[in-house]
Amino acid sequence: MAIKTKVSIETADAGGSTCSPVTPDPDKGARRGRYITDTILARRRRILEAAKQAIAEGGPDAFTIRELGRRAKVSVTTIYATYGDKLGLIAAAIEDYYQSLPLARAPPTASLSALVASKDDVRNAILANRAYARQYAELYFSGSVDPRIYKVIRDTSTASGGHLPWLQKSLRDGDIVPGLSLDYLTTLFANHRLMVLHDWAHGRVSDDQLATALKMAFLIQARGVTRGRTLARVDAELKRLVRTATI
Repeated sequence: MAIKTKVSIETADAGGSTCSPVTPDPDKGARRGRYITDTILARRRRILEAAKQAIAEGGPDAFTIRELGRRAKVSVTTIYATYGDKLGLIAAAIEDYYQSLPLARAPPTASLSALVASKDDVRNAILANRAYARQYAELYFSGSVDPRIYKVIRDTSTASGGHLPWLQKSLRDGDIVPGLSLDYLTTLFANHRLMVLHDWAHGRVSDDQLATALKMAFLIQARGVTRGRTLARVDAELKRLVRTATI
């Protein structure tokens, strides 16, 4: 099974200029030869599954490439030849984890109400993968996180949050505060979403509160960067949430 990353972020400024979207290689994170056999793909699958399990158990620092090779029944040389180094393997494992979620196959939407409702699916994905989700948040806010790992967590968080089409539409409509670029906004929303996840990982947000906390964080952040009709819609969604939620 090839590793695929659904993240596609255009960088746009408030004036509407964009660069081409990032279209990831189907085997991003793995060094590719001219031919990829089923045996090679199966070996990569074992490596990635072993890496995801090791990350969930204790984080990236809790295992070595040699230990991972024993788990996956491959040589250390194979792992380095495929992913370059341990950081390359971790980045590929995080991307692969995201691609395994139903969220990765959800159709994109620019509907604010649908985007808010999708936080229930995000909550379900988190609770179904508790150990991994905790390590994911811890790693992002680690003071020593490598830039490659930081970026892949930010990008997969952006993709699973589903904010990009809505932000792009808001920019086209002129309803984003002038001067804020799309790249800045996607990072801002990812940071706030991951802060909620981090609070949940430390017991400051309960399982029952998680979906509401994700929705609230998104809407409060959206309220601060929007204007016009988009701001009015955000306000309406926020008021509806406050009326029905236990905070």
